Amino acid sequence: MFLQKPEHCQGIALFKTNLFCGIYTDVAVIVPGSSYAFDQKPYIMKLTELFSKQKKQITSVTQISNTRFISPMFIIGMIIGIVLLIVLANVGFYKTYIRHFPGFEDYTRPDGRQFHFYRIMHFHGMMMMGWLLMLLVQPILILKGKIKLHRMVGRLSYVLAPLVLLTMYLVTRAALDPVVAPEQQAAVVARRMALDVPLIIFFAILYILAIVYKHRTALHSRFMVSTAFMLIGPPLSRALRAYLDYNREDSIDMARNITVFIGLAVTVGDSLRLKRISPFALVLGFVLLNKIIWNIRGTPFWQPIGGAIGKLF
Repeated sequence: MFLQKPEHCQGIALFKTNLFCGIYTDVAVIVPGSSYAFDQKPYIMKLTELFSKQKKQITSVTQISNTRFISPMFIIGMIIGIVLLIVLANVGFYKTYIRHFPGFEDYTRPDGRQFHFYRIMHFHGMMMMGWLLMLLVQPILILKGKIKLHRMVGRLSYVLAPLVLLTMYLVTRAALDPVVAPEQQAAVVARRMALDVPLIIFFAILYILAIVYKHRTALHSRFMVSTAFMLIGPPLSRALRAYLDYNREDSIDMARNITVFIGLAVTVGDSLRLKRISPFALVLGFVLLNKIIWNIRGTPFWQPIGGAIGKLF
């Protein structure tokens, strides 16, 4: 911090003070021997008013400086990505869910199986869409400089994130088919665990990291938006089945491949911009591990692991 040439005004010296990053503020000092030194009360009130004004300016500057580590282009990229994911969710779930609104009557799948809408599915859909809308609103608030409102909305995640995780667990539990033949039960359970459980675990880890680093904007923003990667697969695989005639297994394989590609592109692009390894490398590792677990779902290695996890459901 350094002082530029003072400007004297009625016994008060106003110094231009460099706080940080080239941002200046005024500091008032009583000049010894001036009339202010004899009757201090009105002058102290004047200084108190001045410093109160400067405190508000400093607070505002601090809030703005905390967002310096995320460029406007990065924020716009976040917004575009979440908008595309919301569109994908509506397209992917249109034929299997949205078009059945509001009756949600049971229907027969193309494979001949009867499909029943459980209440938890509706609650799960609301929580997922709520999470995506929160991820959309937050960068918009940052871009507009509404930091206080951003923090207020962020506190909603303390309730919303546990509800998202709870509904993910309950939907997975409801999806376990109770009418499967006993000799096929183990394989079906292991498959389901490979399909859903990694997403639940990775979502939880990324959200916890976002909260741990909430005062480090560069990390917080990346970990928070990374939770969206865990939500790409389900709507994408459904879109592939509904519009491109993929079968169930192939659609899940392709959805995971595309998610890995997106994760790789985002990680490489962000690393080049930062000139160091991006925090997105973690989510890239997660989506790669998710793909590997899915690929080994039918192996003797995964079967006992999936069966053990399945007992929790």
